[in-house]
Amino acid sequence: MTAEASGMRALIESNAREAADLVGELTLLLDHAARETHDLPAARMVTRRLSDRLGQVVMLERLARSGGIRPDAWSPIELMEELEHEAVSLAGAQIGIDVRAPDLVPQFWFFDRELVGMALRNALHSALVHASSAVTLEFRMSDGYLGFGIQDDAGSFPDELVLNAPLRAERGECNGNSLGVHFARLVAASHANRERRGRIELANRHGGGTCFTLWLP
Repeated sequence: MTAEASGMRALIESNAREAADLVGELTLLLDHAARETHDLPAARMVTRRLSDRLGQVVMLERLARSGGIRPDAWSPIELMEELEHEAVSLAGAQIGIDVRAPDLVPQFWFFDRELVGMALRNALHSALVHASSAVTLEFRMSDGYLGFGIQDDAGSFPDELVLNAPLRAERGECNGNSLGVHFARLVAASHANRERRGRIELANRHGGGTCFTLWLP
């Protein structure tokens, strides 16, 4: 088995393991929600995180079988609108959702919408879990790349994740936000335009919070 195949298998197994843990967490929250209605928002978020884990397993299996992505011309604006609607629905009145865009946003861009959408939803759900009062969705353009940015105001990426340290899922050390970031890096790198490939940029913001950006060539 190649190193790439071994890493993909490790991600699949880690996603499946965390999905099982989330089922247990969701069961407890739903039991409590029958008596304490303030547990309902937390239960809704766990269902999204569970969907992320299971969805990533399906997509990783698809990539392992086909060995490639399925790019087509899609509207970045429509994808961002979908993310905004989901963010508003999940945030309720607790977290403010802001959307920023440059004056000229491309009407179409070539990418695998299913894979990119899943990577961005996972980043959004993580931002909502860690945010204190604000999450920002942002388009960026730089050197011919289109960037989808997601920021929160209270999270923090571990240093090894920012520095793109090797995946350690085979030892059970990859979970939660790390799983989503490693999946997003795989998705981004699968998108190529001539000699350029997509990439993920992570940053911890001064004063608190994180910035996740998925760049597509």
